[in-house]
Amino acid sequence: MCSEMKNYLILTSLVLMCMVQFTQAAFLRCYNGSLDSYLATPLEKPLDLSPCLNTGVPTVVYTFGYRGKSSGPATTAVLKAYITKRKRNVILLDWENEAESGLLGIPLGYALYAVPNAKKIGRKLGEALMALTKAGVSMDDIHLVGHSLGAQIMAYAGKRTRENGQIIARITGLDPARALFEGTLAIQSGLDRTCARFVDILHTDPGGYGTSAATGTVDIWPNYSGNSGSQPGCPPGDFNMFSPEDLCSHDRSWRYYVEALGSPTALMAASATNVDEWVATNGQTNQTIYIGDLTSTRAKGNYYLRTNPEPAYGMGPEGMKPDGNQIRNRRNPILTRILKYLR
Repeated sequence: MCSEMKNYLILTSLVLMCMVQFTQAAFLRCYNGSLDSYLATPLEKPLDLSPCLNTGVPTVVYTFGYRGKSSGPATTAVLKAYITKRKRNVILLDWENEAESGLLGIPLGYALYAVPNAKKIGRKLGEALMALTKAGVSMDDIHLVGHSLGAQIMAYAGKRTRENGQIIARITGLDPARALFEGTLAIQSGLDRTCARFVDILHTDPGGYGTSAATGTVDIWPNYSGNSGSQPGCPPGDFNMFSPEDLCSHDRSWRYYVEALGSPTALMAASATNVDEWVATNGQTNQTIYIGDLTSTRAKGNYYLRTNPEPAYGMGPEGMKPDGNQIRNRRNPILTRILKYLR
């Protein structure tokens, strides 16, 4: 057998393995007051968490995105923030093995391995949540939070419960993954307002790693100008895929959210139909919203805010006003396009 044919067969086998592989290694972790104390069970056996659950308080389930880790910075920060707040069940959906890129590398690993796994795991999570309702957990008290591809997992979970006539109370998408869920190559249906009674989406890298369409009940756009660009404090330029610099704006979603959990009124956003209206009114509105636990589930539409370039990110009421650059860009759209191409 010639070496070219051998290499082709090896590559084909690897692709097929990644397309069909679904390791039964996703877990649920229920935390008992600290990151070091938790009860873990396979996703298929959610009722084993019963000793850890208090059916008299709300339940928060968090999960990370592609190539995320159960002990990674996003996971640790979000879980710690919720554990500190207390008075709720805190659960991690750990799908670390299924979220890996594997031997195919980042792009192919995402398309052929992680995304199919995300769909399967999301639907299994939906089934697990329905099982927990039989143990006394109320669907009206369940809040799912996911970052990147993890947000799309939560979408699948919500769709699965809805198929059975049960609707999750709230899903929060932290910059939901865009690749294969939006644009000309979209082959999956992602997070939208039908996935739960209330869906709030925090867009920090729209058109990049994150989705750019307003699909939630509420869509929140920090530092949005209508043009692609980095979040304040993130370096401009082209970087290696999935490097910390490349992910900076994408990761700001969970960083803003974590700060909001600790300082509930710090990140305040102004309602506007679109970014032009936000700039034209200078953020003056009677309809405002907070990021995090204080988000009003009666709110609808788009909300805009400005943040500081480093912690503390929240600017309170002042953050509802666009900055000078945003105002100039919106008032001079032709000049903005010219400058964009001259950079």
